[in-house]
Amino acid sequence: MKCFQCGADVPPPARFCGHCGTLVGDPDDATVTLPAPGGDDLLHRLQMVLAGEYEVEHELARGGMAVVFKAIEVGLRRVVALKVLPPELGLTARAVERFKREARMVAEIDHPNIIPVYRVGQFGGILFIVMKFVEGKSLDAILQEQGALPVPVTLYVLRAAARALAYAHACGIVHRDVKGANILVDSDGRVMASDFGVALRSSDVTLTADGTVIGTPAFMSPEQCAGRRAGPQSDQYSLGIVAFQMLTGSVPFHADTLAGVMHHHFFTPVPDIAVVRDDVPGPLNDVVRRALNKDPERRFKTTREMLTAIEAAAFSEHDRQESERILQDLVGGRAVRKIAIRALPPLADMPTLAMEARPAAPTRPRRLPAPVRWAGIAAVGLVTLGAVWLLGRPSRLPAPAVSASLDSVSRRPAPGLPSRPAVRRTGPPTGRLRLLTTPPNAEILIDGRRVGVGSVFDDVPIAPGPRRLEVRARGYETFDTTVVIEAGGTLSLGRVTLRGRGAG
Repeated sequence: MKCFQCGADVPPPARFCGHCGTLVGDPDDATVTLPAPGGDDLLHRLQMVLAGEYEVEHELARGGMAVVFKAIEVGLRRVVALKVLPPELGLTARAVERFKREARMVAEIDHPNIIPVYRVGQFGGILFIVMKFVEGKSLDAILQEQGALPVPVTLYVLRAAARALAYAHACGIVHRDVKGANILVDSDGRVMASDFGVALRSSDVTLTADGTVIGTPAFMSPEQCAGRRAGPQSDQYSLGIVAFQMLTGSVPFHADTLAGVMHHHFFTPVPDIAVVRDDVPGPLNDVVRRALNKDPERRFKTTREMLTAIEAAAFSEHDRQESERILQDLVGGRAVRKIAIRALPPLADMPTLAMEARPAAPTRPRRLPAPVRWAGIAAVGLVTLGAVWLLGRPSRLPAPAVSASLDSVSRRPAPGLPSRPAVRRTGPPTGRLRLLTTPPNAEILIDGRRVGVGSVFDDVPIAPGPRRLEVRARGYETFDTTVVIEAGGTLSLGRVTLRGRGAG
């Protein structure tokens, strides 16, 4: 049977179209009454497509990449959280398979600080993940209401989040979107991390939705901002941002534009926490400072090592009990004394950071043995005498003939001698860029130099280092950011979609 709304095939015994959610049936048997349009289209579509399996109640949260709904699993009558990836993301078939594979890996892990995943499914163009529903609040919501947290509470949350990350990394799973919104605190004060391994990579989507951003800019590591693949050290950086936010009540980097935030991640030193408050112990401050290093190689070698460093900070049993009580009060909406902190210093308008250069070791000229030095001097003398003799020798051939003879000698090897391979001159190392734009007539510029229109695919060598990238088109807002080009590497940004001027 075909859906009379969108024309897609609906295999029996399905009663709803998997692509548009329309109820289908035999028109000779009964008249089908379609519900009136309006309201939340995605919620309505889910309620029809998942009818009989899940009772989708209402929306819980919405982000750039997914929408989370509260639902009831019909068979077990348990409350679940339904995370849905809308079809507007334009996921490729390969990306969908990788996404489902990683989600299934997460469903197999069992850790007290990781929210369990029950199921991964797909209906039509919609991917969904069924997770345990946690009755509580996200750390992000707590920080927005409370501001900075006491040091023991910060350590309590960091310990739980670092345990979850260390376990996931040991299983080969990288989160890629660590932030307060993905750290949940239940009514008993327990801390759990969600969405492990199911965050999208920048290469997975085509950004068909205008203004969509991969990841959360305030928590993205420099290598993620540059379009490189995230690893365990990327999660460490993001957790360092969360720790900074818990201690100061704010993320370290703010800007009016996405490009400005990314520029700060690349170049601006992280503000000193000691400027904001005086009660942060040295070991905890050192952990945050190391996790927020711009160079991933200078962060912790493993997240287990980061967890060990966090646990080295003093934390008594009384601290644990008091932290649980404070978190229970915060989740329950009860008043908790706020921490008095000082304001962060303002960030520079044009953030810069002197890149640390390793001075080259001074080299001394190598002194050759005396016989070799004298032989060299003699050879130079003979060459000089030969040149004087040749220049003073009268020419017996017309000038053109001599020129032709020299040209032919320079191009042909002498008889009986092996030909010398041509010396290939190589320029300085360069990197490459891959990029598509929407609209297709957008102009692409690197450091003010036009490198393409609509696309760039490995055909323009770019000097390595931080480079200013601009994508602009008439009638659209300019995309202006900083990217890092690696020598010999290729930076793939996928598709950049410009927002029309005046768009909301």
